[in-house]
Amino acid sequence: MKKQFTLLALICCFSIATQAQSKTGTFGLQVEAGYAFAFSGATRPKAIDGELDKAWSIAVSPGYHVTDKLFAGLGVDLYNYGFNYNELSEGMLDIQSSFFAIPIYAHGMWKFRGSEKPSFFVSLKAGYGIISKSMYPMRGIGGLEDYENHYSGGLYVSPSIGFIYPLNYKNSLSLSVSYDLQQNKEELVDTRMGIPKGKEDRDNYTLALKVGWAF
Repeated sequence: MKKQFTLLALICCFSIATQAQSKTGTFGLQVEAGYAFAFSGATRPKAIDGELDKAWSIAVSPGYHVTDKLFAGLGVDLYNYGFNYNELSEGMLDIQSSFFAIPIYAHGMWKFRGSEKPSFFVSLKAGYGIISKSMYPMRGIGGLEDYENHYSGGLYVSPSIGFIYPLNYKNSLSLSVSYDLQQNKEELVDTRMGIPKGKEDRDNYTLALKVGWAF
């Protein structure tokens, strides 16, 4: 009888400990910082054979642990895109194009193992990137200063794959690679007469490495 009671007590303790480690039904937060190192479909003049040369992002994703493997919620990102081109042989052509996008998105992360174990994961962010920016992108050649670019926002999608490592019951570190799409509209305006010269839809694709912290 004594052995049976001891065994029952151990089972109960194990059950309580297991439940205590589960994050199911709790709120959490993931913060990621990343830098993009490859681009295509760049926001740049079509005549220039170059690519965006910098981008960085900081994403804050509050959410809910639906299960020990599924984390979902809403979040916001701050993404900076930049392009610089200098051509001395063409009369000191200096083209600079950069803007901030603020994507607001729904997100979901699926871990292949539970919260208490190191695990690979896949995640998806999808929403709308807010962009409000006017700038003079070209300087140095006959009157190009008289043209201004206006940016506006569009669709934002960011699938990623990575690895998450729990430091303790509450905190985890993550490393991931994401393929981010930020659509935007770009309008060229002649500032001398205030006349729009045409609007184009642009797709900015970035391949980024991101480091994150989650609880």
